[in-house]
Amino acid sequence: MRITAFCLCLLSIFVAPGVMAQQPATPTQSSTVPNQSWDVLRQLQGEKIEVERKTGKKKISGRIISLYDSELIIARKGKAESFRRDEVKNIWRIAPPGRVKQALGYICIGAGFYFGLVVAVGIGLRECDGSCVREGIGVVAALIGIPAAGFLADRALSKGKRALIYSAP
Repeated sequence: MRITAFCLCLLSIFVAPGVMAQQPATPTQSSTVPNQSWDVLRQLQGEKIEVERKTGKKKISGRIISLYDSELIIARKGKAESFRRDEVKNIWRIAPPGRVKQALGYICIGAGFYFGLVVAVGIGLRECDGSCVREGIGVVAALIGIPAAGFLADRALSKGKRALIYSAP
């Protein structure tokens, strides 16, 4: 059990600062004055954007397929989704993460699998008193939980920066 606690503490020491340093950008943190021209979106053909509707709280992201004077069409999850110009509140451009963030994300995933395996083997090699139910649960938890934490750290690191490019008048 001491090995498990040590490995979990070690993992949290390496992963926590990177995860906590990542905060989503708010519209006030991104670009200073957004361009309110709809035509600025023509320059972003094929780039990833995030659209916020006036009526909904959920932001929808995808790649720009086409832009018309009254409509925006993006590709989202393999399907085309259209937005009328009058229903769009804000549009952000999402810049892909840099190579350093991508590398750190892959390191988090690898470290999660490695530490999960080490902890699981450490728990599995312990002698158990009679019933080994606790040890079995610990092995399964280590094999699933620690790699999942590495994956979540990767997801937090792999988010790109948002820049507000359009705000409805």
